[in-house]
Amino acid sequence: MPDSRSDATLVNQVQAGDREAFERLIERYQRMVFELTTQYAAVSSDADDLAQDVFLRAFQHIDRIDTPSRFASWLYGIALNRCRDYAKNRRRDTYAFTDQETEAGRLPDRNQTGSDTALMQSEESERIWKAIQALSPTYAVPFLLKYRDGLTYQAMSDRMDVSVSALKVRVHRARKKLQTHLGRTDDE
Repeated sequence: MPDSRSDATLVNQVQAGDREAFERLIERYQRMVFELTTQYAAVSSDADDLAQDVFLRAFQHIDRIDTPSRFASWLYGIALNRCRDYAKNRRRDTYAFTDQETEAGRLPDRNQTGSDTALMQSEESERIWKAIQALSPTYAVPFLLKYRDGLTYQAMSDRMDVSVSALKVRVHRARKKLQTHLGRTDDE
């Protein structure tokens, strides 16, 4: 049975030393964190390690959270920063220049059917993902919950302890910020 306590209540209980309350927060947000870490880590064990690191950092720094009711945004920010650090380190380690071309490092064959389309879609997806990452967690979390996870505004409200109207505004603003960042209009 899902825990009906708000994020703020659980955070306050964790700050008072209740480890079980932190377990409830992990259960509540593990899907969100794992989905983000799997976007960055190609290997599932790396994604698991990243997620564990995110929750460990959250537990270690939970006393620093200013607004306990915004735990989801705060946690998403930690996860996003940790994933960005991971990606930066992976690029540094993985993409060193070598004389040998590997299968993974080879560009798609231009003569292959659909390779141009696949490459363009991949580039567009990367561009959109980078734009989402540029959003503050206040806007990114509701946007992703709505459009990636398909949650209703009410389900988002229950999960994040934020009013439905505030979430609608945040999702709308996130869409506008993304359109501006990507140089698009509503007509596209």
